[in-house]
Amino acid sequence: MGERFGAYLRRTEGRLTLIAALTALSAIVFGLFGMTVLRDRQALLDDAVDRRGALASAALDIYRTFADADATSLDAVLVDEQRSPGLQQRFREDISEAVDALREAASRDAGGSSADRVRAVTDRVPQYVQLVEVGWSASRNNHPVATSYLSQASFLVRGTILKDADELHGEQIKALTEAQRNASEHAWFTYALGVVVLVILYRSQRFLFARTRRKVNIGLLAATALTLIALLWLPIALAISAGNAEDSIVTRENVVAPLAKARNVGRSADGNEARMLIYPAVGDIKALETDLATIRALIDEAKEYAGSGPDRHRVDQAAEALKSWTEADTPLIRKQEPPLTYSETVALVTPPAGDAKSFAEQVDEHLTAAISGYTERSAKSTDSARDALNGLHVVFALLAIGAAVAAVAGLWPRIAEYYR
Repeated sequence: MGERFGAYLRRTEGRLTLIAALTALSAIVFGLFGMTVLRDRQALLDDAVDRRGALASAALDIYRTFADADATSLDAVLVDEQRSPGLQQRFREDISEAVDALREAASRDAGGSSADRVRAVTDRVPQYVQLVEVGWSASRNNHPVATSYLSQASFLVRGTILKDADELHGEQIKALTEAQRNASEHAWFTYALGVVVLVILYRSQRFLFARTRRKVNIGLLAATALTLIALLWLPIALAISAGNAEDSIVTRENVVAPLAKARNVGRSADGNEARMLIYPAVGDIKALETDLATIRALIDEAKEYAGSGPDRHRVDQAAEALKSWTEADTPLIRKQEPPLTYSETVALVTPPAGDAKSFAEQVDEHLTAAISGYTERSAKSTDSARDALNGLHVVFALLAIGAAVAAVAGLWPRIAEYYR
């Protein structure tokens, strides 16, 4: 049986049958590998858009709202009795927004790597709110323990909650960047398979010409064209996707990241101003001066990549508000003579009366708007990277199957000639 089969393969019709099987199989393998690669890349970008990006944004919101709540909770005991309820209400709104952001993070990564961290922050919220509310109550009754409760609340936020939120954001940004870069890598093995298919098709046509003297086989020619389209389309699509993904990464790392850090330092500095009056510590003034300089450096860093447009205008506005904030704090930092009275210091570090915003709040507002704009721009670039690959795995598979069918259809009439 084996000898008969070997003899058959040595005849022209046997070799043509083997060639038909080989071309069809190689085209199908090429299609399977290409389809798998594209489907996996699509899944990575889907996850980047639908989950990782949303988690990173939620983590930023968690940090911002708790940092603002920390500063507001302290301001509420420094201002007069008429303004305190408004700041207390703002604190509660911050907590409500923080809880919403925690719910969003939990829903996006239920049971995932970030679930335990989100759960830990969520579990600490009631304890934090209770400490602040008790501190406010004690302050209204002029009990000295008010300072103790508020300092414990602030320590809980700064020492635990904000650290967890920052680590959560860092985890998601790292995972998001890895997903985008992995999804945009060139599929070198698939390219090599495509080249192998083209070589097989070329050799098949040479063999057919040598044995039958037919210069052109329409089926093999069509299979070659379909394989070549798939082989050229794949790297082009991946290159376009990679370009958009890289734009997203550059915007996020070089603009959003420094602006977000500047905003975080700004909320911390705002809280530090109030803390210096409630429970001062050695080095408070120097820390405030360092924080303001850090914010300025981070904003300048972001400006290099911020481009132009309304979002860049927001960055410039934040820089102007920071300049005004630094100038306003000069008497506090430089310890002017005569030194500021307690009332003057309170007026300097707490929000102004009415609808006017403090310079610290203006910096936060402009940075938040800019961060939102650049985050949206980064997300759109990721969307574009995904769109470049959207549905391509199906088209790629159809091209490969078409190449296999065309090759067999082109060779079959030549094979059938030997059985007439």
